Amino acid sequence: MKPTRMLRRLSTPGALALMLSAPLQATTEHDNEVFFAITGVKSFEFTETGHSVSKGQPYSGVTSGVSKDGEEARIVVKAGRHKTKAVAQWFKDAVNAGPGQTLACDSKGNFPDELNFAVEGTLEMQIGDKQITCKDILIAQGSFTTTNNWWMGGPQMQGAHVSLSGATLQTCSAKGSLLPVAVLFSPQTPCANHFNISIGSL
Repeated sequence: MKPTRMLRRLSTPGALALMLSAPLQATTEHDNEVFFAITGVKSFEFTETGHSVSKGQPYSGVTSGVSKDGEEARIVVKAGRHKTKAVAQWFKDAVNAGPGQTLACDSKGNFPDELNFAVEGTLEMQIGDKQITCKDILIAQGSFTTTNNWWMGGPQMQGAHVSLSGATLQTCSAKGSLLPVAVLFSPQTPCANHFNISIGSL
């Protein structure tokens, strides 16, 4: 009789209304890929130091590497896709820990209102004969119209966030050199999940 009483309780109008009004939130983990066009890239590694995902969403880390020798690298974030203001605030706070700047694929604002996830870490790349390390790099995924768009940022990045475009620069270290190097980040056109990385001069 106990199972019958339980079923009756769940079938009451109040309980049914509660069940119908509860938001359904997908919790599927995806391989979320973001690509970087880098001329002369030989190695590419992103080591996570922190992350934020929406409550209840799965997350199992980050992988990275060269996807096209001498041409392209990628980062894969294994996480769910459900955007919240809490993740966007985490991203904003991390960028604002220093002078900071952001860069986005297809966005009209300097900061996102909501994000699916955000990851912070150290980026190590070999470009040509230079072994370069950039610290406190942030990558994140949100949405813009019908696509999942990507964001970059960092407390040490400088530059201009232009509507739907822009470019940032970060001073990074080079192995075996006392002098730092300037690493330039910019979105491709069209962007969605594709950025450019190149070495500039200070």
